[in-house]
Amino acid sequence: MQQSSAVRKTQYDLERFEQHAPVITRVPKKERVIHPAKIMFTAALIIGMISVMLYGRVQITEMGQAINAAQTTLAELQSEGVRMETELESMMSLKSVEEISVGEYGMVKPDASQVTYLQVQHNRVEAVVTEDTPLEKIVGLLEKIGFSF
Repeated sequence: MQQSSAVRKTQYDLERFEQHAPVITRVPKKERVIHPAKIMFTAALIIGMISVMLYGRVQITEMGQAINAAQTTLAELQSEGVRMETELESMMSLKSVEEISVGEYGMVKPDASQVTYLQVQHNRVEAVVTEDTPLEKIVGLLEKIGFSF
């Protein structure tokens, strides 16, 4: 009897190691349900991004038009400035000044009897000293103390 109990102890369950064909079971596919709030949020986000992009494009277009208008105005003003400088130069030429002074104002060139010559001493220096008025003296004193006006 002892042997039979010992034999029982040494007997192994070898069916565990036999190769069995794997059992394949199909799992039903889950239906993916998208919540309507997610759809609305995504749509609002996309519409918002498109709106921001369009607004940026509109701003760029408006700035481009403003720049073009400013450049056109600048070109017109520069050409007007060149025209006015040319006109000023023509008016300031000696010949035109002489014609205007003789024609409009009746001026004539001086003759020898009208010319007077003066001699000036070069080494003489004069200094003009002015005295401060009493009010200026008081203001100067207050400025020395620290008051400023």
